[in-house]
Amino acid sequence: MSGEQNQTEHYTHFLSDGKGRLIEVPLRRGKQDGVFIDWISITFHEDTLVKIAGHPLVSDNEYMWVLSQKLEEILGFGITHKCKSKGNKFYNMMFRLGSESADYGEVHYGGQRDTVLIELKGLGCNLASDGWENRLFDFLQNAIRPRITRCDLALDFFDGGYSPEQALLDHDNGFFDNHNMRPKSEMIGSAWRREDGTGKTFYVGRKKNAKFVRVYEKGRQLGDKESNWCRFEIQFNHGDIEIPLDILKHSGGYFSGAFPICQTFKNMSHERRISVREKTLNLTFGHKVKHGKNAVGALMRFMRDVGLDDGQIVEMLIGDDGKYPKGLEPARYDVAELLEAEKYGYLHNSPEAELSRETDEYIGWKTSDEFNPMERLVQDVSDGSELRRQKEDDAYEAWLSRVLDEGLPIEKQLAKVEIRAKQLEKRIAHQNGRYKYSLAYFINHRRKAVNTIKSFNCELIPERKQNHV
Repeated sequence: MSGEQNQTEHYTHFLSDGKGRLIEVPLRRGKQDGVFIDWISITFHEDTLVKIAGHPLVSDNEYMWVLSQKLEEILGFGITHKCKSKGNKFYNMMFRLGSESADYGEVHYGGQRDTVLIELKGLGCNLASDGWENRLFDFLQNAIRPRITRCDLALDFFDGGYSPEQALLDHDNGFFDNHNMRPKSEMIGSAWRREDGTGKTFYVGRKKNAKFVRVYEKGRQLGDKESNWCRFEIQFNHGDIEIPLDILKHSGGYFSGAFPICQTFKNMSHERRISVREKTLNLTFGHKVKHGKNAVGALMRFMRDVGLDDGQIVEMLIGDDGKYPKGLEPARYDVAELLEAEKYGYLHNSPEAELSRETDEYIGWKTSDEFNPMERLVQDVSDGSELRRQKEDDAYEAWLSRVLDEGLPIEKQLAKVEIRAKQLEKRIAHQNGRYKYSLAYFINHRRKAVNTIKSFNCELIPERKQNHV
């Protein structure tokens, strides 16, 4: 595992089904340390498939055809069929890897900023062709906006060398601590109170945390009440951490570096750690200016009106040396960057930045000057293209508004912000109004003629009534 290639081996383990019959369970593991990938979820931009095909793709089926062929090259199997249910995580469609009875994994597509989600489950990881981790790594290296959103690393103990009881003891002794912090734990299963052969599970952390541990009796989960087979599993989740693509090649190293207890297991690889992403403070220069104006703006206006010049006002109100508002440390920010953040928000999260990164990937493979890989040749309303085009138009209008406001004085910019805020308040008031769904009609009531001159009265009725003309 310390080399460039992820070395794995296949083997089998036998269990009893409780009736004296043996069940053969095919398994795989790392040759050096026994660690293997038991689940992986990845996302990438759908234009990666256009890049692979080398020509425009029109329908959703064409995208899935290209992906299925590529997955067969990587895993040894492709997409079998489209599922009746919609995709998870707000995708519009779901496609099956394997069958309903033998679920290798799933592909989710449609929506979600034009991305594709592939979930390869434990059975799919186990049955994939040898070396699929390295081939998947090469594929993601060349993909557009690739990301690993989940990766489960597992290690099996067949002889009772480790158990949920031992994990509980190790947790109490601090072997799961990171940065002097002890994660929460939980004991699952009735066997903790009274042994009934159903198996025990010990959790460390929470499922939405960056790292979540499951130590459970795998053999008893599969029905063998006498089995000593225990599995130690670490689930890495994208969020506070950015899961590196390198985890596909050095699974054992990232397993070893996850917790101190992992380094005590036999033949562990050299530890590799995933750094926690620093949380960005949502504080901008304009935010501080706004509150500063509310705090001392009136006083400064008074001081200027009584005859003090600007220099005197600044000297009287300026803070002590070295003291700055929280979140505006000069060591991490400078004024130019903060002003840019005020105009466009955080640059690394802006649509323009992502579009620029994607555009860099397109250079060198565009088929012709007329071909635009950001557009499909035939727009199909059923695939959500209308909604996507509307979102793109809204994003462009918002960007154009920011550009036009860029050169205006700060007073005019603030005035426009106030106008937009009032318009937003009116829209919210309308949405919450009691007559939101009422219909109004103008109904003419004919009166009797007076001096041969007809007169009419126009009455506004706010709600639908059974009136007659």
